[in-house]
Amino acid sequence: MGVTVQVRDLDPAVNERLKGAAAARGLSYSEYLRRELTRIAEKLRIDERWSEVKSAQALRNTLLNTNTELRGPLLDVSIDEIVQGIREDRDNR
Repeated sequence: MGVTVQVRDLDPAVNERLKGAAAARGLSYSEYLRRELTRIAEKLRIDERWSEVKSAQALRNTLLNTNTELRGPLLDVSIDEIVQGIREDRDNR
């Protein structure tokens, strides 16, 4: 079961633009807002993950500057494996 969200004090002009965007896509207002909120949440998840990756890279760089034994590839994955994984993911959508 979903969660009900209520937005207070939304500018009427914003409300009309959102309704117009929903209508232009042939969606109900609720469905349009649900998709947009889902898209925003997914972007936040990606941004959070990217921040984690950057922090891990910064830590790795710090360690590499102090310990030469740690030098080596960041990931034990070839470019071909990465490309293949991306293609498989796209095919499964």
